[in-house]
Amino acid sequence: MKKTLLGTALLFALAQALPMDAQKQVRLTFNRAGGTAVSNVTVNVTDESGNAINGVTATLQSIKQGTGTDATATATDVALKSGEQLNKHPEILCASYSNGKNAFAEFTFKISGLSDFSLNHSDLQISAMNKDGKFQNSKDERYCDVRVWGNENKRTLIASVDGILADKLGGNYEVDNTIDWEIKTTTTTQATTDQYIVVRMAKNDRNTGCFFGLKQITLYNGYRFATTATSNIANVATFSASSPVTFSSNATAYIAINSDNTQVTLSPLNGALAANQGAIVSKATTGDIYAYVSAEATDSRNNQLVGGGDYAMDLTDGNYYIFNKPGDEAVFSPLKESANTTLAANKAALKTTTTGGQALTLAFGSVTGINTVTTAMPATNATFDLSGRKVNGKLPAGLYIKNGKKLLIK
Repeated sequence: MKKTLLGTALLFALAQALPMDAQKQVRLTFNRAGGTAVSNVTVNVTDESGNAINGVTATLQSIKQGTGTDATATATDVALKSGEQLNKHPEILCASYSNGKNAFAEFTFKISGLSDFSLNHSDLQISAMNKDGKFQNSKDERYCDVRVWGNENKRTLIASVDGILADKLGGNYEVDNTIDWEIKTTTTTQATTDQYIVVRMAKNDRNTGCFFGLKQITLYNGYRFATTATSNIANVATFSASSPVTFSSNATAYIAINSDNTQVTLSPLNGALAANQGAIVSKATTGDIYAYVSAEATDSRNNQLVGGGDYAMDLTDGNYYIFNKPGDEAVFSPLKESANTTLAANKAALKTTTTGGQALTLAFGSVTGINTVTTAMPATNATFDLSGRKVNGKLPAGLYIKNGKKLLIK
C-alpha cells in the first residue's frame, strides 16, 4: 500500500505550499498602435522564453493620474504621452500626467486565463522621460516610488519600493535609459480566472520635471508554506522547488552540509536554493514563509537535503531521514526502506550514507563563502541562538543550541 510520509502520525503535519502552475513567469509587453488612448494599446503575454502562453490574454483597462502613493489617492483618467523617442518606442507606455510633486501614473491590467499562479514577486522595466517624450539624460537624478497591487480595487499590495533611481544619465536624448527593478513582498494573491495588476509610478520627493514610462512587467509565481513550532529551531518547515528560489527576509534557510551517526550539521543558505534541492526554513515568529523564483546564483556546496521540487518524490533507494517532531524537539528520523514510499511535493528529506536506527539531532554551523564547507561540528561548548548565530558571554533568558543540544537559560 502506498504511504505518504507527511500523513503519518509520527511526522510533521506541515501544510504544503500553494499549488503551483507549470508557468513560472508571465511577461507583459506593450505596443501602441499610433494613438494615445487605452484602446490603442496591445498587451502581449509570454513566458520567460518569449513564447505565448496558451489560453492567457491581457488588456490595459485604464491609464490614470493623481498624487501620492496611498491606495486611496484620487486617480483620474488620462491619455498616453507621445512625441520624440516615445514615437520611436511604441513598447513604452508613458502617461501624460500632471508634472507636480508626487504626481503618479497608474496602469491597470487585466489578465485572463491564468490559474494556480500565486503572485508575490514582480520585475518592472521603467524609463525616465522628459516633457517632450525624450529619454532623460541630464545630471539631475530622477527617483520613482512604485506600488504594485494585485487587484483592481487596490486592496492587496503586492510590491512597494521607494526611491528607485530611474535614469542612467545616458548623455543624449536618444539613449534608452530603461532599467530593471525587481520587487518582492510577503504577500501573495492567488489567480483564479481573472487577475488584475495595478502599477503606480510616482515622483519621489527628490525629483522634479520627469515622467516615468513602463516598458515591461514580469510576474513571478510564488510559494507560500506554513511552519510548525519546535523547541530547538523555532517555527520551521522543509522546502524544495523545481526552480531556484530565495526566501522572505524574515526567514532563515539552512542546507545540510554534513552528518554522522548522531547529528546533521545545518548551515545558512548562501545564495539561492538550487532546483530540486531541499532546505530547512525557519523564522522566529509564527506564520507562513514565502519563497520567490530567483535568478540569483545558487549555493554550490554539497547539500544532503533533497526533494522532488513541485512534484512528489518516491524514496525507494539510499538512506533517507525525514524531518520529524516526535516530541517538542525537531530531529531527523530514519526512514525504513519500503516500496512506494512518497515524499510530498515541495518537501525535503535528508539523504546520507549513514546507517543505523536512531534519530539525528541538529547542529548549527556557519558560512563564510559560497564554496566553503564548514566543519561538521561546532566548536566544543559553542552556543548558538535559534537563528544559527553564535553567541558569547552571559546569555539572557531564552532557548539556545549547544553542541547540537537545546539549552534553556532561565
